[in-house]
Amino acid sequence: MVTKLLLLIVGVIVQRYGSTPPNVRPPTEQLREQHGVECAVPWITTLARIQLWPWALFEGWVLLVLSGYCPPALARPLLDVLPTSFTSDPTPAFVAGTLLAVSAGLLRAHCFHALGPHFTFELSIRPAQALVTHGVYGVVRHPSYTAALGLAAGWMLCVLDRRGAVVSVCTGVLVRAFNFGGDGWGDWHCDAVVTGVWVTGVGLLCVLMSRRMDREDAMLEENFGEAWRAWAKRVPYRLIPGVY
Repeated sequence: MVTKLLLLIVGVIVQRYGSTPPNVRPPTEQLREQHGVECAVPWITTLARIQLWPWALFEGWVLLVLSGYCPPALARPLLDVLPTSFTSDPTPAFVAGTLLAVSAGLLRAHCFHALGPHFTFELSIRPAQALVTHGVYGVVRHPSYTAALGLAAGWMLCVLDRRGAVVSVCTGVLVRAFNFGGDGWGDWHCDAVVTGVWVTGVGLLCVLMSRRMDREDAMLEENFGEAWRAWAKRVPYRLIPGVY
């Protein structure tokens, strides 16, 4: 239980850090034209920070119930729907998701440091800004997007863990309400649904990031010209070295 609690705390801190802008929003005149995904970026990052707390409180509630120290009135609703085999030990998916998020958070921190006051969640070119090509930016051109993808994938691994608290409780509610899951049918379909949601979420994020990277590359090429083209030739990969 202690291990799960520590992983939960670390995961929330890392996710909160990675989804919080390190600098204030640039003035309007320094922003790239705002339309499409750009208009949604502030809402997406704000939602990413807000949703951490309901999830963390729910996971904490489950741990409190399993500890035996939770008042019966608060424990009974969960105990009625949790599988009898459910434990407070962290599952492999929860551990993997947390480790992925921590790794992504460290990469995100490096990007924040490398760009300093010029790192913003909005596409913009700040006055006297130079093209950064050192550190991890000498390996891939958009490492902050790599980190964002890692944070999102890690969080979804934790939340959508088939043996985790969220999915176990949701499945338990379905079983009680609709007799869902008889003869193993529900287990198979639950696995399929969870996997489908995870793949769809990561896939959608990849598509949105690809489009935004196109716009960011165009903005950088427009502002830095030959310096950007030389860097793009030297560092051809966007997210993952040797892959993409």
